[in-house]
Amino acid sequence: MKFNDLDMKSWKDSDINTDSLWVINERDKSGKHKNVYHGNFIPQIPNQLLKRYTKENEIVLEPFMGSGTTLFECEKLHRKYIGFDINPQMLEYVNNSMRDEKYDDNFYINDCNSLDSLQVDENIKKANEKFNSSHVQFVLMHPPYMDIVKFTENENDLSQIDDIDEFVKKFMELK
Repeated sequence: MKFNDLDMKSWKDSDINTDSLWVINERDKSGKHKNVYHGNFIPQIPNQLLKRYTKENEIVLEPFMGSGTTLFECEKLHRKYIGFDINPQMLEYVNNSMRDEKYDDNFYINDCNSLDSLQVDENIKKANEKFNSSHVQFVLMHPPYMDIVKFTENENDLSQIDDIDEFVKKFMELK
């Protein structure tokens, strides 16, 4: 079973980093990447993962969407995208970034507490209905790292937890 679009005869031309350590000298600031949110992905990380583990038009789920870095890479690489976040400011920012795009039919983002399995299931179901699909192909998670950076004041935000045992317990509730 092939899980990406790479041609094994010409994969070296595909801009795939095959090193065991990815040294990224400079953050990609092209297109919609504005680096407006502390703790966001360097765009090259989701780009490499999407190229390696997905094909065009497959669905990527990201339960901690943040400022939309993975969504912007999905748009660039022609992947469908489902993203959740509990931060209303980031949802507004990402929605504004995606206005007037032809890509509108290929992404679904919503306010969702990713620790609430009922909310997650309901939102995935709605997104899959939009995409006429029954499943996602790839899940990419870049969760908060405890309380190192507090993203919101929401009590369900993992960045509010300062106890490692409680953080791990809550994080393990993700389904």
